[in-house]
Amino acid sequence: MRPARRWLKLQAAGGSARLRSSTRAWLRRHRGVAAFLERAGCLNVDELTLARGVAVGLFIGLTPTLGVQTILMLGASVLLRANFPAAFAASWINNPLTFAPLYLGFHQLGERVTALLPVRFDSLSGLEEEIAEETLSLVIGSLCIALPGAVLGYVGFLCVWRRFDLHLPRPSPRHPGNGVDKGPGDGQHPGG
Repeated sequence: MRPARRWLKLQAAGGSARLRSSTRAWLRRHRGVAAFLERAGCLNVDELTLARGVAVGLFIGLTPTLGVQTILMLGASVLLRANFPAAFAASWINNPLTFAPLYLGFHQLGERVTALLPVRFDSLSGLEEEIAEETLSLVIGSLCIALPGAVLGYVGFLCVWRRFDLHLPRPSPRHPGNGVDKGPGDGQHPGG
């Protein structure tokens, strides 16, 4: 195995193990959420579910949805049967350090695009018109980045996954599928 491939596998396994561990701990504390996510398929761990999660996270992270991102990601993950933890991790592309430059770039791109569109706010006046134009520029600019970003994230994730032949470890009998411990205190019988 080439050194780069081996290094990437080790990094993916290490990061994946840490993320799974913290996710399991959170899900044990929030069993109702864990049950809902499991039924909705948002905790499935396979390459396509993870890729959909990355796409959802990038799309929502690259749109001006600060404050409601988690709710939107949860809804999109349920609708698209995407991995919610992957979506949550990918959404951190928009974080306190990148927030201002991203929104400024969205706005500038949006101004250029809306200048080409026949959009007029003649029925509004003064401040209302200015707010509408600025909001439209921000939304249009972010969508110009978020849509291709989500597609590239999906395709890129699958390419890296397949190129480096990444595999997730098989779940142990103690942690079936979603990583939430099931045991005698969880309503299951000790033998089954």
